[in-house]
Amino acid sequence: MIKRIVYITLLLSMNLVSSRAQTTNHTAYSLFITSFARYASWPQTGDNFKITVLGKSKVYDELVKMTASKNVNGHPYKIEQMDDIGQQLGDSQIVYLSDNKSSSLDEILRATHGKPVMIVTEREGLAKKGAGLSFLVIDNKLRFDINNTELEKRNIKVSANLVTIANSSL
Repeated sequence: MIKRIVYITLLLSMNLVSSRAQTTNHTAYSLFITSFARYASWPQTGDNFKITVLGKSKVYDELVKMTASKNVNGHPYKIEQMDDIGQQLGDSQIVYLSDNKSSSLDEILRATHGKPVMIVTEREGLAKKGAGLSFLVIDNKLRFDINNTELEKRNIKVSANLVTIANSSL
């Protein structure tokens, strides 16, 4: 029942994007990211479920608010923001790549190679270049592409419900 409510919430959030394509609804992006966390499983997590936002983004602030006092499968959220890829990303379960850091995708892929890290990008099309998921806006609705091949290489399993509502699956 709870998973169904989350699924419906995720579907409804697809409509939260403003009618102006230039406006980013950071709350909707954050809702998707936390839903990705709930609808995927990692081989092992530490004490916390760590989401790292790479680059300056209001998504960080929204994630901090949205995840306060909440957890994923008994692991409390830990939200961090980094500007430098040289910092440790490998202990994160999700790395969110803000639009202004999109050119760093290759470096992030190398830094997290072989680790169970889901890379989520704000910029459209990066799932085709190795990210696990990338956002896109179609008809003023927030959608996402999913790269199952990349996620499977990283031992991350995603729910069939998540794959079903993806714009495309690679």
